[in-house]
Amino acid sequence: MNKRRLIQALLFVIFVPTISGCRRDPLVDGLERHKEEAKAKGFREVEEHCELALSRLRNRVLDPEPILVMPLLGRVTPSGRYLLLETFDEDRDIVGLGIREEYNDANGLQTLLTEEYPAFVHRMSSGLLLSRPCPVKIRDGDQRKNEQRWDEYVKGEGIDVNSPRAIERWTETLPPVWISIPDPNRVDVYVYVYDKAGHKSDLVKLRPPSREGDYKPTPEQLFWKKVRMDRQRSVEKVP
Repeated sequence: MNKRRLIQALLFVIFVPTISGCRRDPLVDGLERHKEEAKAKGFREVEEHCELALSRLRNRVLDPEPILVMPLLGRVTPSGRYLLLETFDEDRDIVGLGIREEYNDANGLQTLLTEEYPAFVHRMSSGLLLSRPCPVKIRDGDQRKNEQRWDEYVKGEGIDVNSPRAIERWTETLPPVWISIPDPNRVDVYVYVYDKAGHKSDLVKLRPPSREGDYKPTPEQLFWKKVRMDRQRSVEKVP
């Protein structure tokens, strides 16, 4: 190799990574915006989860553990009620969610209930950062997960496992996912997500939703709406 070609090769090695590094990653930009917004709103846990997701994006290592950035219990809609999950997962294999409820009685005794629902086993997604709506039923008594129905669902018995990828059909085929409405005087509710290999995110405390008939959105609902609108704008900008 002559001197001129050697210089060209060295310049390529030096400058091309620098040029590539100047390109902004829309996913990183979005997480940074969400982190700052969460900080401004005082949502410390959401801020920490955004920072954790950012650190994983930057370490150039595939981290299998999923992150639940934020759960939100949505309002009642004509199609039912949804638990909204903001998730981050580098190997894109989240299959379900776990619900842990801590009941406190008047005597100070605590009762724990934990149930896992493989709700996404037939509706896995290829996205790293996603807003996942999961239809839920409100637990107002002794309702519990129907293990038999969920076993049948996972096996694909009685359903076309390809059809549930459409959200309407998926909602119709999903067995009930039971969850209590958080009440500081009665029950604390925590949510997590898990993947095919059994990796679980940290527990994230679910905040109470707005009361029925109260049309003023909670700060969490406003934050969630802003995050989704921001993400939609980012998608529209991608050529």
